[in-house]
Amino acid sequence: MSSREERVARNESTTREINEEIEQTREATTAQGQGYFRILCECGVLDCDRVLAITIAEYEAVRADPRRFAVVRDHVMADVEQVVAATDRYTVVAKREGVPTAVAIEEDPRA
Repeated sequence: MSSREERVARNESTTREINEEIEQTREATTAQGQGYFRILCECGVLDCDRVLAITIAEYEAVRADPRRFAVVRDHVMADVEQVVAATDRYTVVAKREGVPTAVAIEEDPRA
C-alpha cells in the first residue's frame, strides 16, 4: 500500500464530502435542479482550488458510483485513476483497484 495512493484517495474523498453539502444546499434551493452549480475539483492535488460547473443530473451520475470523481482535465492522476468520461467542463475518473478503490468506497458519504 502506497502512502501517496492513500493520501490522494483521502483528499479526493474529503472534497467529495464538501461537494455533497454544496449539492444538497443547491438542490434544496432549486425546485427543478436545472442549470449549473459549482463544485470543487475532486482531484488528489493537495492545494487544488479549481471549481467545476456541473448540473445536478451530471453530478448524480458521477455519484452513482463511489469510485468516481469529477476533476479538472489536467488533474487526472493516471497511476491511481482512469478516465471514464469527459466533457468540455470536467473529466470523470474512476479509482483503480486496490487502495484507491477501497478508500473511495470506505469514505463514500452516501453509503
